[in-house]
Order: sequence, then C-alpha cells, then structure tokens
Amino acid sequence: MKRVVITGMGTVNPLGLNAKDTWEAMINGKSGIAQISNFDAQSYASTIAGEVKNIDSVLPVCSEKNAAKLKKMDKFILYAAAAVKEAATQAQISSISDRTRIGVSVGSGIGGLEIQQKNIIAWHEKGHRRVNPFYIPALIGNIASGFISIEHNCKGPNFALQTACATANHSIGMGMMCIQNGMTDVMIVGGSEAAVSEMGLAGFCNMRALSTKYNATPERASRPFDADRDGFVMAEGAGVLIIEEYEYAKKRGVPILCELVSFGMSGDAYDLVMPHESGEGALRSMEMACKYAQIDPSEIDYINTHGTATPLGDVAETKAIHNLVKGNQTKLTVGSTKSIHGHLLGATSGVEAIACIMATREGKIPPNLNLDNIDPEIPLTCLNTKLIEKDVNIVLSNSFGFGGHNSTICFRKI
Repeated sequence: MKRVVITGMGTVNPLGLNAKDTWEAMINGKSGIAQISNFDAQSYASTIAGEVKNIDSVLPVCSEKNAAKLKKMDKFILYAAAAVKEAATQAQISSISDRTRIGVSVGSGIGGLEIQQKNIIAWHEKGHRRVNPFYIPALIGNIASGFISIEHNCKGPNFALQTACATANHSIGMGMMCIQNGMTDVMIVGGSEAAVSEMGLAGFCNMRALSTKYNATPERASRPFDADRDGFVMAEGAGVLIIEEYEYAKKRGVPILCELVSFGMSGDAYDLVMPHESGEGALRSMEMACKYAQIDPSEIDYINTHGTATPLGDVAETKAIHNLVKGNQTKLTVGSTKSIHGHLLGATSGVEAIACIMATREGKIPPNLNLDNIDPEIPLTCLNTKLIEKDVNIVLSNSFGFGGHNSTICFRKI
C-alpha cells in the first residue's frame, strides 16, 4: 500500500496564529482560555471560551481576486483559509504543475453558526428580503473546501465531511485513502470551526455540556481526567495538514514532517450524545488504526485523547485505552491538549494532529493542565502533569463526535 506523509501544517486557534506559536504554548502549558470578548456572555451559565485573537494580523490570507468573496463568508472559512495558507506555503504546493492531482477535504462540525444567527434575526425583524443573498453559501460546511480549492487552484477530489467533533480526523483519514487509492497525489485536509457565538454558547450551555464552575478562573476550567471536571470549554479555529504520497513528496524534494500511517473509525450505535460507558466504540477505532498500521499497541508512545473533560466521556475513553494496551502502561503517555486550548469541535483533531506531529519531531509531550486529582474511575497511571521529554515514534490521536462517530489517526516518526 502507498505510504502517506505530512509535508505542511497550519493553524489558527486560541494559542496562536501559526503552528510554531501553538506548539510553544502547548509545551509550556500556556492556556488559551479566557473570558469571552466577542459578545456579552455574562448572562450565560458559562462565560469563557478559547477565542481566536488578532486574526487581522495574518490578513490577507488569500489573493486579492478572492478576498471579496471571503468577506461575505462565515468566520470558519476565514480560519480555514488562514490555516491553509500557512500549510500550503510550508509544503510548497504552488510549485506543483498538475493541479488535478491536488485534492481538498476541510470540514466543519457545525458550519456557519454566526452567519445563520445574523440572517435569522434579519428575517425575523425585517422580513425575508433582508436575508443576505450569500446566506446559504456563506454557512454550509463544504464551502471551506470549495473556497480553498478555488484559491489554490486544486482540481482533484474536493469534498467535506461533517462528523461533529471527529470531523478533522475523518477528513485526514479519508484524504489518506484518496492518496492510497491513486485518486490524487496531494490532499489538503483538516477542519475549521467558529461556533463561539451566542447561539453556539446557548445550545451547549442549555444541554449542560460546558464547564460552569470556573468562570472566575478560565485557565483552570478545562480539566480532562480531573475529579473536579464539570464539562468542556468551547473554542474555535482551524487545523490543516498537507498530506501526500511518499514517493511523490521525495521526488518534489520537500521536507517530510512525519508519516501518516493509518486511520481507524467506528460507530457506537448507542446514543446521540453519550458514548457507551465501556468505551467499546473507541476501543474498536483504536484497534483498527493499530491493525492497519501493523503495530502492536505496546509500541505506542503517546495517545492524544479526545479528552474533553466531560464526566462520562473521559472515563469511557480511558477504559478503552486501558483495554487496548491490556493494562501495560510502561511505555505509554496519555494526554489531552484540550486542557490547554479548549475544544474546537470539528477543528480540534486538526490542531491536535499538529501536536502529535511535533511530539514525534521534538520528543516532547505537552502537559495535562489542571489535573490536580485524577478521577478514581480512570484506570490510567500514565497521565502526565508536566512536560515529558522522550523518544516519540508512534502516536495515536483520538477524536469522537456526537452521533457515535469515533476516529483514530496513527502517526509515525520519520
């Protein structure tokens, strides 16, 4: 089977507006969670989030020709365009002559929530004629992929997935399959999300999914695996990779960052929002990734978990990890960078993929912030509270979404 490698990565998120600053914040345990500043959230049960800051400082993120189009789009498309610009520059994809061999799959778990809110208010207050003519293309989740393909003249496979918080992982995995099947040589893959809005916050607050106990100390609110966790912290941004066939990348002479070895996925078939308490769906996803990577779970050095800090989810996932390695945790380190950057929903695993790649390159694993007292129901002893430096060869990255969508990516140092 064809090997697939990573040659570019890009991100905007609460920690930074590029991969370098994001990684530095992660390994230094510098939280990106703060009081919400884009709207008045003081009447909400949760008043905190991980917001993208100073996005204007990286503009323009596209050509003058497409800038007017981007101004009409939702913020999640802007975030995607900014992340892709960084990744595409690193991977030097502008030098590829055959643009039919470059594909795009950048999804969004929710899509244009803020644009939707604004237009519904306009319709309600002023009538249907005040709905923006760009309302539909500005909000639908596939338009990030569409815009990117136009901006970078990518004429290969162009699609977008929407599997809630597993979106970016599924996009990466399906992009890898496109390359392995010979449909394309290069894919731009990942996820983007801009759901930190009044409607987004209201929806998650009212379903009691968010942390509410730490509004006065935002940096302490995202606490995966901790006994005092009380829900996740919303965040926004984009995480994108350029992946390509190994021999093709070698021929192009671009630096190879890491190998994308395999992809696993499964369905819980259990509940719309809750995981099965045993974590059996997560286990099957990780087992599939290990099977196709042809590795034994004992070889895994690091697992970047879904780890959102929800009471049920953290326990289920760590049970699955314990069963995967059959209790052998001597080599393994397990963590959740969501303790640092919050939960970017459909974009999260794109940002976490960058963390996994950098862990293999630098031999560093970010700390789990706010892990003061491990929940006694969590069966793992390999959760690090400080930066760990060790040789990192094989990494799994988990991401799970509402609807029972489970996904696992496997990376290998190269």
